[in-house]
Amino acid sequence: MRASLPLLPLLAVTAGLSACTHAARVGTSIHKSWTAAWSAVWPSSKRRSNSAVYQPRYAAHTATLDVTFGLQVAGVAPLPGDFAPDMSRAPLWLRGGREVGLIGTRAGKGVMLGFSGVKLATQRAVIEDYGAGAPEGRLLDVATRPDGRTLATAVAAASGNRLDVNLVDASSPGDTLRIASLEGEFDSAQLTWLSSGNIALTAQAASPAADELTTETAAVPISGLYLITAGPTPSMRRLDGIKCPLSPLSFSPNDAVAVAEGTGSTPPAIVGIHSETCMGSFSAGPLQVLGWAPTSGAFLYRAADQGGVFSYDLLNGRRATIAISSGAAAYASDGTIIALGSQDLSWRRAAAQPMSQVKAQIALFDPHRSLTTINSLGLVTQPALLAQSTMIFSQISNDAIIDTAIPGTTGLVREVIEYSYPARAAFVLAHGAVRGPVAISWSPDGKQIAIADGDATRGTLTVIAPPK
Repeated sequence: MRASLPLLPLLAVTAGLSACTHAARVGTSIHKSWTAAWSAVWPSSKRRSNSAVYQPRYAAHTATLDVTFGLQVAGVAPLPGDFAPDMSRAPLWLRGGREVGLIGTRAGKGVMLGFSGVKLATQRAVIEDYGAGAPEGRLLDVATRPDGRTLATAVAAASGNRLDVNLVDASSPGDTLRIASLEGEFDSAQLTWLSSGNIALTAQAASPAADELTTETAAVPISGLYLITAGPTPSMRRLDGIKCPLSPLSFSPNDAVAVAEGTGSTPPAIVGIHSETCMGSFSAGPLQVLGWAPTSGAFLYRAADQGGVFSYDLLNGRRATIAISSGAAAYASDGTIIALGSQDLSWRRAAAQPMSQVKAQIALFDPHRSLTTINSLGLVTQPALLAQSTMIFSQISNDAIIDTAIPGTTGLVREVIEYSYPARAAFVLAHGAVRGPVAISWSPDGKQIAIADGDATRGTLTVIAPPK
């Protein structure tokens, strides 16, 4: 059974969320889940007899985290010493959730390693430059079909200037089928497996050197958004009506709209896939899409120039503030917005007192009824740390994994917390000194999470099951 944190009442209205707040009933200031766990791993008789000798037990130790005692740990796999994981990429679940893939580099080559079996002891190279999944060149991107059994790879072919898109069987990556090609040299590519079963390819052409600007150029690469039909007879078409400069895209659940998140030189834009249109100017600088409403009518995002979470309604073009000094929010399957923040914060205080003490709280916002429920996580942190927090949400289980940090006696302490929206309960899954980034993802069935973490000396991949 899940041991829940009590939900404490808060009377003030959350800034930017709602004019009507439903506060949870008064509980106790002692967190039962923490108390029970502490008693289980460190009995009171032993604490009294010799507290300097007995130390708390944990379910497992990763490179930087201690996993809470009592949780089911499928395995903790050390990463190879010559492998550098790309921590901006979440772990990928392959073969129906039986294998976890990490993208990175090894010995100067792009590679995706797969970990599976008992205690994640089986390791293999699923995709590798000039090898499995990318036999003819350098891997630019990889995307998985929702079931994780088929991969799509974008490869810059070494023989001639060409960008290939391949289908790869995750169980047998040596079986590669080329389904599309673009002539020319490309700097980057993004693949997205759409809900329709088609594949979206966003390709950015390389800028030719001055001495290459001649009429003898064999192929002129064309940047843009391409839709690939990955059926028995593959086909590809470019969406010529989309004229705006493209950047990394986040697609709506119904595939009708995508948000170009922008870069330092390219502004964000809303892209109509069916209408082949672009609309910009809703954000001045780059942003990150955090989640889409189930209806595809709105999305949540964090902006680089403002430390907060915002929502944007595609129907009326309205922007609303969801949380101040936060980067963690998501939509539940019923459309409720779940956001990490603090009711004590205002824009002025967050800017003027970034290191002040505030309570970490979860706000549940129903956009249809303008109602907000505030739940306290019982953690005291700082606005600057809240702003760096993230939330990874499972639409299957309606559970969130929150990665946040709090000040400790010797430095910052990372707290990895599960928040169950159905149960309105939270549980600390792991904690440890902040020594590097982490990358987290949910399994397809919403029952397990994969955590990649590490520091300057070692890295690990861990799979654990949050409490039920």
